[in-house]
Amino acid sequence: MRGLWVLALAGVFAAAAGAPPIVIREDPPVASAPKPGRVTGTIAPAGAVAKLYAVSRATGKRYGPSAFDRKSGRFAFKNMPGDAAYDVGVITHDGRRIEGIDLSWHEARWLRLAAIRRKQLKVPPAQTHRFSRADAVELLKYVRDLKDFTDVRRALYLRGEGVHATMLVEVMRVRDFYARRGEELIWRTELWYFKYQHGGWERVANVERVLERHRIPAAKWQAITLVYYPALTAWVDEAGRSKPIKFTIPRDLDRARGRLADTEPAQETQPILLGLPEPKTRPATAPATQATTRQSSK
Repeated sequence: MRGLWVLALAGVFAAAAGAPPIVIREDPPVASAPKPGRVTGTIAPAGAVAKLYAVSRATGKRYGPSAFDRKSGRFAFKNMPGDAAYDVGVITHDGRRIEGIDLSWHEARWLRLAAIRRKQLKVPPAQTHRFSRADAVELLKYVRDLKDFTDVRRALYLRGEGVHATMLVEVMRVRDFYARRGEELIWRTELWYFKYQHGGWERVANVERVLERHRIPAAKWQAITLVYYPALTAWVDEAGRSKPIKFTIPRDLDRARGRLADTEPAQETQPILLGLPEPKTRPATAPATQATTRQSSK
């Protein structure tokens, strides 16, 4: 603000002296405002679907479908803000929840705008890094070695893209804790974000996104099934366009992708790795996740 006053006064003095006035011009927007669009697709078998919804992990806002054909499984969500990702969620008649999982960087839109601006200004691209299996091992070791309030931690997904990585993590507290009532436990699923800098990976503080947070009796928690499939994620681009989703509900859900009912808190599963140059994305060599305490179901 002070700088603008200085420029304004300079313009006044220049005009008084007969010099050409100083003209302040604003640069045009880096990109035009994104247009709203539709998220469409097909869920099969349609008869298994009790409820359908979509959620933005960035805002936490939920959307109901504008259309859902219970015979064909075709669905649509309209007026969805553009340049954004949406995870479609399904609740089956037997109570299972299956959701998409947006594993993009928490500031993905800003990264895209920054790339556009760099190109406009002819500035060299930002720092790059080739995400490798060694990077995945380092990040999974972080989860394994972490010491905090939780005593069960499990990485479900890890996606690397250059200097950025996103991890979907399940964390629990099953040991005794303050003001615990009966057989309560604490269960959360969260998105953690990491950045490669100074020769190693660092977790970005205070930007995690909490997808689920429950302080819940163990018996009630044992009834929960919630798994995540990236195939249920749709991207609405700046022009409001998106690719249709096609998803078949598996008969047997993959426990590595989330939490299945009637399972122990500690689960020995391999994280699903995305963004590696190799074709296979779930290596047997990934380090085991920490599971220090087991709690039997009643």
